[in-house]
Amino acid sequence: MVCGGASDLGKSAALLDERGWSAEDVTLFRIADRGTSAPCGSRPVRARCWSRVNSRCGRDEAGWRIQPRCTICPDALGEAADIAAADVWPCGNPTGAAGGVNGVITRTLAGETLFKEGMAAGALVSVGAMTPEALSDTQPHQVSKKKNLAARLRGLCAADMPVYAHTELRIDTLDAKNPAEQEGAFTRAQVGWFCEALPE
Repeated sequence: MVCGGASDLGKSAALLDERGWSAEDVTLFRIADRGTSAPCGSRPVRARCWSRVNSRCGRDEAGWRIQPRCTICPDALGEAADIAAADVWPCGNPTGAAGGVNGVITRTLAGETLFKEGMAAGALVSVGAMTPEALSDTQPHQVSKKKNLAARLRGLCAADMPVYAHTELRIDTLDAKNPAEQEGAFTRAQVGWFCEALPE
């Protein structure tokens, strides 16, 4: 799948805090299991229910609480896969109920074959083709991350942090050489943002 990143548990806790509920009050916490724009929310023990449309949950990118590792993921676009699926919200923002519509990217014959077999079996329905430009419009944060990834890795290196080896993922080819991104990664590394506590 094309992945926007995994939020830490603080994002879920913040949603509960808005309602004044504790984790002990909740029997079910569901995030978008009924289509791409389904509500995210929870069902508390005392038979109350509350939901929020995902577009409100994800509107402010700074509040996504994405784990640090996700900000330097080399393949959030699934480029190493035969086939990948992506959200296709205009400008990256869900509007209304999208009914489970996704974009599918096939990169190999095996991926194309699997996609066609899914349609033949009735598990998938194609509603038309997308150009790469149109797909980029639906994933603007991915475009930005891909262009700034090399600068972030340089910032980590400057802070004496280890970085992964990468090949064939266009990280260097698409390098926007953004000094602000490099400095930002360096600063965050200096304050330990990319470090995780080891288990005792």
